[in-house]
Amino acid sequence: MMAPRTAVGPGEVHVAAGYSRDPSTVANTQVPELHLLTGEYPPMPGGVSDYCAQLAAGLAAEGASVHVWAPATDGAAPSIDRVTVHRLEGGWCRRSLMAMTASLARFPRPRRLVVQYVPHAWGRRGLNLEFCRWLRDRSRHGDDISLMVHEPFYPWRLRDKPTRWLLALGQRWMIKQALDASERVYVAIPAWERYLRPYDRKRPMTWLPVPSNVPFVDAKGRVSELRARLAKNGELIVGTFSTYGPLIARLVREALPPLLQGHPDRVGLLLGRGAARMAAEIAAHHPSLGPRLVAPGGLDAESLSLHLQACTILVQPCPDGVTSRRGTIMAPLSHGAPIVTNTGFLSEGTWSETGCVALASGPEPREIAALAEGLLVDPDARAELGRVARRVYDARFSVKHTVRRLLES
Repeated sequence: MMAPRTAVGPGEVHVAAGYSRDPSTVANTQVPELHLLTGEYPPMPGGVSDYCAQLAAGLAAEGASVHVWAPATDGAAPSIDRVTVHRLEGGWCRRSLMAMTASLARFPRPRRLVVQYVPHAWGRRGLNLEFCRWLRDRSRHGDDISLMVHEPFYPWRLRDKPTRWLLALGQRWMIKQALDASERVYVAIPAWERYLRPYDRKRPMTWLPVPSNVPFVDAKGRVSELRARLAKNGELIVGTFSTYGPLIARLVREALPPLLQGHPDRVGLLLGRGAARMAAEIAAHHPSLGPRLVAPGGLDAESLSLHLQACTILVQPCPDGVTSRRGTIMAPLSHGAPIVTNTGFLSEGTWSETGCVALASGPEPREIAALAEGLLVDPDARAELGRVARRVYDARFSVKHTVRRLLES
């Protein structure tokens, strides 16, 4: 299916078969030039979309000339100096790839392509074999390819339908082709290296943490006003931020109520897509908690920042363990919020090494609730945990580190 045609915004270029137009035809070889390839970019929603916009802006702020190649969509991308967005009509189909090859030929070699790899982001229901063959072809023709693996492939699950087995097999072939084409490999979490090593035993793999996509809004007065509206009698605000998929929803449903039951001085604040549904589920099991559950619905980035700051603590259970690829962890961490979460098989060592979160040993709701209860009755511990969270985020996870590593490599 052809992607919807968009109006070309400032700094945007449409790339169609037999047609390409670039507003800057003279290359400045003294300026670093990077091409970001992504399956989503604003105004398209999504974590990778937000990440790419942040990354493009950060690279441009350091003097790089950035070209973003992304599918066409409704609406225009945000205008960022030194960033040109090339919209691919038809997405990552063969015709678009041929047109992109012709467009790239106008740029001087060596061209550096930074691929934001998520297998289903390239279309074809997660099996765009053509795209990975195209990457191999670009590598053979001298392009310098860096692969940022946000997600490697669909897992093997014995009880899945046979079509899912084909998806798992096909995506493993895809990542093998992408790895073979790449000069450098970055991973969103260190655990991905274990999954990728069977397909590439020699190439170094570098952890490139994904920063928060919720900018901090420095507005203490507005935060105080919001807190007063949410907690009219000065109650403590127990927050949680998630999209509430089935596995996380179960953990929230079991961990949050014990922190509110028998504590009329506390309210629950549920943030993120699906929050209203989650609040309704909890209220159905615990009717007395209904009046003390707040789910404000969809919030823009500015409002979300204010709500995160209004929380006394955030309870963030993770079925597979806390990782830096979870935007629902990185956002409150960047805001210096006291976070209660848990370790798991995907977790990095950073969380236990730095003490930037209160960390349960696994996704056991009772242990998570017990840790949260300890923080709720200890304001000094909450304040210290928040200070450590903000300090560790700035030292290890801020987008400036991502930009520096990309420009230095």
